[in-house]
Amino acid sequence: MARRAWPMVEEIDFSTLLAEVSEDELVASLCRDSFYQFFLEFWETIEAVELVPNWHIRYLCDQLQEVYTIWEAKQAQPDVLINVPPGTSKSTTVTQLFPAWLWLKRPSIRILSSSFAAPLAISHAVKTRLCLKSAKFARLFPGHLEFQDDQDGKTDYRNTALGQRYTTSTGTGGAMGNHADFIILDDPLNPQAAVSEAGQAAASAHLKTLATRKTDKARTVTILVMQRVHEKDPAGEWLASGRPLRHICLPGELTKDATTGEVGAQVRPLELRARYVDGLLDPQRLSRVALQGLQLTLGSYGYAGQVQQLTAPDEGGLLKKAWFRTISYEAFLALAGRVGATWLFDADTAYTENQKNDPSALLASCYLGQTLYVRYAGEMWLELPELKKRLFELVTLHGYTRSSKLHVEPKASGKSVVQELRSITQLNVVEAPTPTGSKLERVNSVSPFIEAGRVVLLDGSWNEPFISQCASFPNAAHDDMLDCLCQAIARYNLKPRSRSSPSSLVTIGGR
Repeated sequence: MARRAWPMVEEIDFSTLLAEVSEDELVASLCRDSFYQFFLEFWETIEAVELVPNWHIRYLCDQLQEVYTIWEAKQAQPDVLINVPPGTSKSTTVTQLFPAWLWLKRPSIRILSSSFAAPLAISHAVKTRLCLKSAKFARLFPGHLEFQDDQDGKTDYRNTALGQRYTTSTGTGGAMGNHADFIILDDPLNPQAAVSEAGQAAASAHLKTLATRKTDKARTVTILVMQRVHEKDPAGEWLASGRPLRHICLPGELTKDATTGEVGAQVRPLELRARYVDGLLDPQRLSRVALQGLQLTLGSYGYAGQVQQLTAPDEGGLLKKAWFRTISYEAFLALAGRVGATWLFDADTAYTENQKNDPSALLASCYLGQTLYVRYAGEMWLELPELKKRLFELVTLHGYTRSSKLHVEPKASGKSVVQELRSITQLNVVEAPTPTGSKLERVNSVSPFIEAGRVVLLDGSWNEPFISQCASFPNAAHDDMLDCLCQAIARYNLKPRSRSSPSSLVTIGGR
């Protein structure tokens, strides 16, 4: 068989070729092949403002197209977590135009979408339908899609290929009875409800419900797009679980971590830091001036979570990271050698092995002059028998003496701890006073003491998690070590203490 002789490039009459392919056909072909091209073309069908392109939009579009390609190949893949600031077209990209492109690729796809509020979730779904019913879509893709007349509502619409877009919201059970090939969660937790345990619980329960709505457990993809608002928000739950994820995290600007010194440490994938322009994600939408305005509008916590994708301001919230000084153990010994030092202990007991619950915590400290030196702080998830053993081991390890006392707060597990430790050890156990006021009030009361540099940490691997928990309050997943610190400071400040006669106390405070 003779080999076909292909014409040289210079022999092709491109004007004739282009004449044979209409502009609409060319655009339609590009839109089918590229979600980003579809995004550029169909932005105008749902948005009245002019599109301002930026590299992150193309990156998101390409990542979502890759997710579809893997799904189309019937392969398993991890869920997708996207953390990006407001005002960067995240919802337009992920929740409004991506579902429209999915139906362009395969009209039979079933999509389930949700947001923290029903009106917001419905608005996203309506914009997708607006795109699909636009004159432009009909012109570029004639006869491709036809809606079912009796299934064409705002919260549930279907096409004649049996594709479906169903909409629900956090706190509703409307997803029951529906299954999906793609599940899209756009801001499932209201930022104003983030510090509320009820709000966190509702969002967590909603995610678990939707996880049962997958058409194919291995193949169906859940896409969670949100700003970080709390360590226990849905994104935090996913990250803490250790599950495989396609994680995209794009803070509004690159900043230096106050603890490690790393620039843009929260960016995922890390190589995307090279695409920032002068440290900015999007110099047009989120210029320096725009970011300053957001800081004033959102406040330090709101800016940290919604713009920087940090659950608390990097420098700290109510308690700043810079307020905690550190010294070496040798330097401490040089200080203590003049007067001697007795290590003191505070613990917050809550016996359980379930790491979703609050842990028990222990803090070892001593008071020299007007300064509190902390030797150790840590957490543990243990049932009562193991907790008793571990507490005794840690107290002994960190300098407990016969003249010390254990002060146990007599609530929650406290009374059991008092009784058990009295029966199995020679520790002098007494009940501690029940703390007064809310946790926020207690932290505010010790804040001046810490800000004055009166809490000094001895170098140790525990320093970073301890400082991080203190600086993240009240958005930290747990605050038990901070509880111990507050209890220690409150006790030390009950009355003046001489430099030459520090107290000898071991305090275990329950819940």
